[in-house]
Parts: sequence; C-alpha cells; structure tokens
Amino acid sequence: MKTAFAIIAFLLFSVSGTLSALPRFASRMGFACSSCHVNPSGGGMRNAFGAASYGREDLPIPTWQDEYSLDGFSTQLTPFVSIGADFRMLYFSQQTGPTTSRNSFFQMQSDLYVSLQLAKRTFLYLNRGNGGRFEAFGVAGVLPEKGYVKAGWFVPNFGLRSDDHNIFTREKTLFAFGGGQDAGIEVGVSPGIFTFTASLTNGATTDRDNNGFKAVLGRGEVHSTIAGTNVRVGGSYYNNAHSGGVTTLLGAHGTLTLGENLTVLGEFVKRREFSGSTGRRVLSSTFYLEADYVVTQGVDLKVGYEFHDPDTRYLTGTESRIVLGVEFFPLPGVEVRPMYVLRTEEPTDAENNQFLALLHFYF
Repeated sequence: MKTAFAIIAFLLFSVSGTLSALPRFASRMGFACSSCHVNPSGGGMRNAFGAASYGREDLPIPTWQDEYSLDGFSTQLTPFVSIGADFRMLYFSQQTGPTTSRNSFFQMQSDLYVSLQLAKRTFLYLNRGNGGRFEAFGVAGVLPEKGYVKAGWFVPNFGLRSDDHNIFTREKTLFAFGGGQDAGIEVGVSPGIFTFTASLTNGATTDRDNNGFKAVLGRGEVHSTIAGTNVRVGGSYYNNAHSGGVTTLLGAHGTLTLGENLTVLGEFVKRREFSGSTGRRVLSSTFYLEADYVVTQGVDLKVGYEFHDPDTRYLTGTESRIVLGVEFFPLPGVEVRPMYVLRTEEPTDAENNQFLALLHFYF
C-alpha cells in the first residue's frame, strides 16, 4: 500500500503546473450538483445549463465544437417537458495469465430521462436504463433555504456519487453500477455554504418492505472558496436494520480544486455488517483517491487509486487498483475515456490488469 501511495504522489507532482482540472465539474466550477442536474441530489438528467450550456460549450475541444455544434440545441420538448440520456459502451481487455487475456464489449449504461414540470421547483422525474437502473420520484421545492421534499423510488444520496459505477466506494458498498435504488422520502436544505440531506427508505431491494424496519440516511457537506481554491468536505451515515441484522455505512468525502488546474477527490467508507443470528460483526473499509488535470479544453489526464479491505480483522485479503487514463471530449455530447488499470490482491497477486476504453454519449 505504501508503494502505491508513492507512485501516486510521484504522478501527481510530476505533472506540469499548466494543466487544469475537470474530474468533478461541481468542484471545478464551485457549483452545487443541482446547478447542472435536475435531481437535487445530483447525477442523472441534466438541466438546461448542464446540457445545453456547460456540457456543450465548456467541455468539448473548441475547434471541433465550432464546426459540429448545433445552434439552438435544447433538451426541452415543451416548456414543461424535458428529456435527457446517457449511453456508455465499455470495451475491456483483461489479463487472465502471464500470456493470456480475455476481452469483451459491455453496455455499461443506457439511461433515458424524462422530467415533467408541475410548478416552480416542483416536477416529476423518470429514469429508465439497463442493468436494473430505474428511478421514479417527485420533487417539491417547498422548504426554506432552497429546500425540497422528494418521494418515490430513488438512489439514496450517500457519499461522492461518482459517475464511475465500478469504483470501490460504489461497488463495495450498496451502489454498484448505479444501483441501490429504494422507495421512500428525502428532504434537503442548503443554507449558505452548507447542504444537508436526510432520507427514510424501506432498505429493501424491492419496491415494498417485508418487515417493520427502515433505513435512515444523513448527509452533510460544506463548500467554500479560499484564495482561489474550491474546497468541499462532507460526511454520510446510512443505517439499515433488517430481519437478518444491521448494515451500517459511515463515509467521509472531499474535493479540492486549486485554481483551474488541479482537482483532487477522495472518499473513505467504513461498512459494518452485523448478523442477528450469530452476533458476528464484520468491518470493511474502502478508500478512493483521484486527481484530474486538463491539458487543454477537451483533454484531461486522470490518476486514481482505490483500496478495499473486506475484513479489517485480518492483515491479508485486501485488493487495490491504480487507474491511469485520459478523458477526451471531442464533440458536444461525446466523451472517450481510455484507461489502464493495475490490480493488486493480497496474499496472492493475480495476473489480471485491465485496459478499458469507454465511449460516452450524453445530453
């Protein structure tokens, strides 16, 4: 693990200071996630600013943007109905031995979004995609301090909510591949530089609960700009009591953008599984660190490190990944992301490094 940190430190500080950052757009721009997304928790469908302004003007390579952009592009079908989409196709090649490998295409995401405006700050939202991804909820912006009430079937607002569904802080918790949807209610307020979210859900994998227990979630975050540096720090708590025991997640996350050059993101999640029948407690920990740079508008460099310990009682059994990649935004609504992933497992390190190439269409 110390070796991995040393490699990352070298990569981070050996890159030229002329580069700029773009891993999490909210951190780079100093905006809330809801500035670009319809969902106040972030992610999914983009609003008019996220889709037609930032996503089509500030991301793509400027020269090609001028040649291929569409004048008057809009995601609005009517003044009250808007649509959106995310399509991600992944090609991967993975080592299976010293001289052998396997490769395949994988349709990572095929999501279509619809938003129906009912009143000011009040709307219905529908997201349907492959892999069981489905959200359907209503949002009423009726609370003070930019607050809202959400009710329906949605992904609980835990942690950093990265767009990469495969990172350990999503895959090893409850939210792999954009999953973790649950039925319930959520409330949120944003007084000043603070944002608070709380939800009460079934804590079940179906649209109804088969017991009297409920899952509770609390999330808090503070953001500020200090001497040209955008800083965002927060924490999340999730507790789901069920007939078999209790699942608890405790997480901390943060982002740091230095000027317009470098953005660093980090997240740590501690998971506890308690079995009511055996009285056994299993603690696991997951760590994620990422740094992103923009060489020029439309071309980003990416370095990431992930670590997962499935049972903190033992010194072995951990796994880690180092991700090296480039993100291209050649045209409005198009992203290409080639990556190489160095994988390590303890006590036995397998020959299973990966090359990944992601093609992303969005609007």
